[in-house]
Amino acid sequence: MREVRASAPGKVNLTLRVGAPTPDGYHPLVAVFEALNLRETVTVRTSKAPGVRVETIAYLSDGSVDEATTRAMADVDPATHLAVRAARVLQRLAAAGPWASTAAGLSIRVDKRVPVAGGMAGGSADAAAALVACNELWELGLSGEQLQAIGRSLGADVPACLAGGIALGTGRGDHMSVLREVDEAGAQHHWVMLLAHEGLSTPDVFREFDRLDAAGAPALAEPTPEEVAALCAGPEELCHCLVNDLQAPALRLRPELAETIRAAADAGALAVTLSGSGPTVAALARDAEHAQGLASALSDVPTVARAIPTCGPACGARIESTEAI
Repeated sequence: MREVRASAPGKVNLTLRVGAPTPDGYHPLVAVFEALNLRETVTVRTSKAPGVRVETIAYLSDGSVDEATTRAMADVDPATHLAVRAARVLQRLAAAGPWASTAAGLSIRVDKRVPVAGGMAGGSADAAAALVACNELWELGLSGEQLQAIGRSLGADVPACLAGGIALGTGRGDHMSVLREVDEAGAQHHWVMLLAHEGLSTPDVFREFDRLDAAGAPALAEPTPEEVAALCAGPEELCHCLVNDLQAPALRLRPELAETIRAAADAGALAVTLSGSGPTVAALARDAEHAQGLASALSDVPTVARAIPTCGPACGARIESTEAI
């Protein structure tokens, strides 16, 4: 038997532009993603028992187990778990190759550090890590482009979690072009992710966008070279670039998020934006020390469930270890 462990990052949207829905009901997007150093870890192991089994352990930012989320994840239908869906795609490919004798059974463990239902692509990171891990486990030799194509079939944010760095997403936000690789010499962006007490349905936010915002939505355009340079520069430049077309409809559905945004601005954040379709609010800090101070100051805001300091850009999905067991 073999075991492979891989990880993939959560994300924050630096920009999210949304077009009016097309006849098939989908919205064209132009989005710039930044991968964060909050990472999901997925461990896959071949098993003699047929089928795919999954166990998810959720953690708080201090490293302790998040008992409530762990219990909730145990009740999730495995067929809907993105790590399971990703693994089954590659399991079918492995069944036709030299690893067919080991492809019938698979156990998956997900160590979850990206908040659930927070607009930070935690489920998509699970899928990205599972794709990378299973590709290695069964020595399928799939290229990055091939994994991206499979990722698009699983969810719009999966390619961003595969790519990492700072990346431009077009189409449905799932065709990726990396704008900036992870570079130790490059500027870091420090964030405080402000979690809400309740989740927010992405389809509901898009329906609300369609109700009041879609008719006035401007034509979509990719960022100019000058805008790309600012998005990839330090926080003083980045703070002028953050934009999210889903923020207004999300605030109409959840007015209390405006209180979180005001509190972050009043506490001294350089800029504040909604992450994806929400409900997590992202506050941009000057540096790591400033982020820690913001997190401390904002933890007691009534509309904030948790304040998590993090930073980016982080690398995309990667292998952490592989071994025979």
